[in-house]
Amino acid sequence: MTWNVLYGIDLFAIFLFVVSYYRNCYRRGYRIDFWHAQLFLMCVLPNFVLLPFARSELNGLVLGADLTAVINVLPNVFLLTLLGYFAALTGGNLWRFRLGLGLRKAMIRVLDIVPQCSIMMMSSKSILVFQSLLCLSLQFLVLAVYFTHSGFGFDLRAYIMANPALRPIALVVSTYSLVIASHCLARYVDEKEKALLACTVLLTVGMFFFGSRGNILAIYINVLLCYLVKLRAKISLFRLTSMISVIIVVGLYLGNVRAGRYSLGAFFNVLASLLLYGDTFSDLRDFAWVYAKWDHVFWAGRTYLAALMAFVPRVASQFRDTWGMGVATATTVGFDPQVHPGLRPGAFGEAFFNFGWLGVILVGLMLGIIFRRVDIDVKFAISPPRPSMMKAFSSTMLLSVAGSLAITAGFSGLYILGGIYLFSWFCLSMLRLVQPRRIFLAETD
Repeated sequence: MTWNVLYGIDLFAIFLFVVSYYRNCYRRGYRIDFWHAQLFLMCVLPNFVLLPFARSELNGLVLGADLTAVINVLPNVFLLTLLGYFAALTGGNLWRFRLGLGLRKAMIRVLDIVPQCSIMMMSSKSILVFQSLLCLSLQFLVLAVYFTHSGFGFDLRAYIMANPALRPIALVVSTYSLVIASHCLARYVDEKEKALLACTVLLTVGMFFFGSRGNILAIYINVLLCYLVKLRAKISLFRLTSMISVIIVVGLYLGNVRAGRYSLGAFFNVLASLLLYGDTFSDLRDFAWVYAKWDHVFWAGRTYLAALMAFVPRVASQFRDTWGMGVATATTVGFDPQVHPGLRPGAFGEAFFNFGWLGVILVGLMLGIIFRRVDIDVKFAISPPRPSMMKAFSSTMLLSVAGSLAITAGFSGLYILGGIYLFSWFCLSMLRLVQPRRIFLAETD
């Protein structure tokens, strides 16, 4: 297939997305919704819009001698991603079908578990504040170890890569802080309890030192998107585009800060290169890089099995230290997995390397179903007469589950999330036992 044909297919896919956005979002009074936002971030931007740049020789700065091999396999990787994209569209449409077999009702009951647990967490301000203080204490302990051995800095991730024993602890603290901070923010939007806003800000400050831009963004992004959906046509496309641009620029600058480069002038000089050829939107290039170096022997579910064993630290499991997704991708392209965290072959890369095109289709269907479910839930939750940010946000937690299933490098986060829900339930149960006694004693006095 020639590159001209490939570019034609690429433009057609982008055109279909724009038409869908105009008909199903813009004309219905919204300027953004979760369905189109997730499709854009998952496929359209990193794989369709940036396809011409993935072919550029400027990628040689990253790829080195592998540049030619990566460019040669780009068409195959693009078509696999396109297959996954259309599978996601199909999954979104399947969610609306009712076959009368009870499958949809059963799926609704399963998918309701995560939102209901988040609603339970946000039902008590006291529990959120208590867990925020616990997270801050854990952050302080981890950062104290980091600063003691490496001095002041913003790249804890590099330190824990060199010290595997600390890695699971830092991962738990980081994920715990992210989850609690985002739930505090969602409740604050509804209840305007300033203590929860303070908790969110303090936890965010601590997360800056962990060096993960994604986790910092994850605290705010879903609440922000819910708020923008709620605004409907009150926000213009220009303001929306400007806001997204600012978020991207700030995210890229945090990457420089993590690397110890603080100069704004130097940052803006290389901004275009960071955007087009950096590692923020490198899904297509990374997928192609792993594909080019891959031995064409399917992994047959090994990375998924390693993900299911995520409760076992890598240092204690030879299997996980070989088949964890980050390790597998780093090893395939010739990096040292003890130093490099691995590549990010997009939403469909892991599924393909394990199960071929069938895996791409299944993951696409799963993502499409969850994206559509979240989109419907959010629009319903923020609609009059009783709009609720907490209900809207609770549904968006399904996106984290979907992301961890598609890209298992973050699968341990599901175990941590389950532990947070269980601990919150325990704390809430204890609180309910204590509060009636306090009321009884007050009435006696």
